[in-house]
Amino acid sequence: MKGYFLSALSILLLLCLTGCWGNKEIEDLSVNVGLALDVGKESELEQELAEQGATYPKKNIITATLQTVPVLKGNKEQQMGNSKSSEMFLNTEVTGDSIFQLYRQYSLRRYRPIIGHHLKVLVISSELSRKMDLDKLVNFILRDNDIRPSCLVLISTGKASEALISSQPGDIPSFHLRSMVENQFRNNKILAPMILTELDGIMNSGSSFVLQNLVTAKGEVEFAGAGVLKGETNKWIGTLNEHEVEGLNWIKGDIEGGVIKTYDKSGEVLAYEIKSASTKIKSKVNGNDISFHVSIEADGRLIENWDKSQVPTDEKFLKEAEEYFEEELKDMLHKTTRKMQEKFKVDVGGFRNQLRIQHPKVWRTVKQDWDETFSKCDITYDVNITITDYGSSAK
Repeated sequence: MKGYFLSALSILLLLCLTGCWGNKEIEDLSVNVGLALDVGKESELEQELAEQGATYPKKNIITATLQTVPVLKGNKEQQMGNSKSSEMFLNTEVTGDSIFQLYRQYSLRRYRPIIGHHLKVLVISSELSRKMDLDKLVNFILRDNDIRPSCLVLISTGKASEALISSQPGDIPSFHLRSMVENQFRNNKILAPMILTELDGIMNSGSSFVLQNLVTAKGEVEFAGAGVLKGETNKWIGTLNEHEVEGLNWIKGDIEGGVIKTYDKSGEVLAYEIKSASTKIKSKVNGNDISFHVSIEADGRLIENWDKSQVPTDEKFLKEAEEYFEEELKDMLHKTTRKMQEKFKVDVGGFRNQLRIQHPKVWRTVKQDWDETFSKCDITYDVNITITDYGSSAK
């Protein structure tokens, strides 16, 4: 009797165990790691397929490039033919007017179901984001439970799909782009990463913002400046160059490292390695006038000077070098400020947050039309650069 009871109990316990009844092996799935969005234009392959009846009701507004892995050599995917494939990844272009539907159209051309759990990067062309509200473009991506909110969002001056092509054997472009932002501690021209959750919050707040900009050539990609998007419309309105992005990072206090390069009175190169930096923004309200004062301090190393007549151990020379670096940084800051206030008339430097925190009552009266108000604010800078050492050699 006891044996029957134990057997029945074992069977009951087995029935209670959970399992992956509908599991699929990774080799049978297309893992979506990258997505690029461009202005809609059907590829030659899509046009040829359409001529043979592969059509459905749509408007060709968006061309989505889906990058998937893994692609196994000699499998069915390669037999189907695609000019943008490699042994490591496969790029598939689909054109239409619903990003969700474009994902579903993928299943009509590829035999392996696509999953978005590991989407690393979303690249949007500036041409498309100039025409369309960014909120519409990311609407499906934000709603899809499969896509992680840590997906990185970038913008591209040229075609976004070209950022998902690599000339380096064994390289997966989406992974490459996701890792590049980690170099911020080496180069102050790289913006702090903008991920989906942060983008969603910024768009809902109505703030203007920037996205890291990409340029591409011959299978190579490079971070180059930033795309500026106006909060009122969530559309692209222009670009900050690399020098202005440096200034913006100093204003926002997002400096983790990098270099300041300038020239002395003889035109010789001087380079300063940033070891630490801090930024403080103080807002001031006087009646209807709002102004800001930005204080910046940095410690670092004189890492390069080409004038061999100058000795790095000389205190007078070090003081002069500090002044050169301070003037260079001030010039950078003023150029960035003019671009924000005079050309774009948007606050992408975080000044609104300082006013909101320091003068909440005033903020409530100006927040509805803040970008316009910001463009008329007086902004001053105080910069203090300190050279702590000159490296391992005084030569």
